[in-house]
Amino acid sequence: MKPTSAQSKGKRLEEFVCQQIEEMGLGKSVRTPGSGSGKKKGDVFNSLDFMMECKNEAQTNLLSNIDQAKRDCQRGNYYKDKWCLVTRDPRVAEFNEVYATISLWEFLALLKKNQEPKTKAPDKELKWKIQRLVDAGKSVIKELD
Repeated sequence: MKPTSAQSKGKRLEEFVCQQIEEMGLGKSVRTPGSGSGKKKGDVFNSLDFMMECKNEAQTNLLSNIDQAKRDCQRGNYYKDKWCLVTRDPRVAEFNEVYATISLWEFLALLKKNQEPKTKAPDKELKWKIQRLVDAGKSVIKELD
């Protein structure tokens, strides 16, 4: 069991992450009750696609923390690669530098999703519907004249 100061340190990072998610307009975010020890895994519950594990450590243990995030992700019924490890740089003041670690393939998928056009080129059926709408509009304008 962690000492109280270590627990409060972890809670501070979790609350900071929740605040940042909400400030960015990404929906409601709260600390997970029991910090992921119950049925809900992860430290931060939110509407994002990722199970989030937060670590506020004096000495960063990146690989073991990634292993924990992956393990919790599978146990928490998330997609197996939808984990995110949030850590802060212990060499600088608290929360001045905070990092999110995800797998390379999830990162590339996010970039691809961001670059996809918002609307696709209209297909023949959509083109036909638009033409019908234009014709109906012209007909209404004629009737009003």
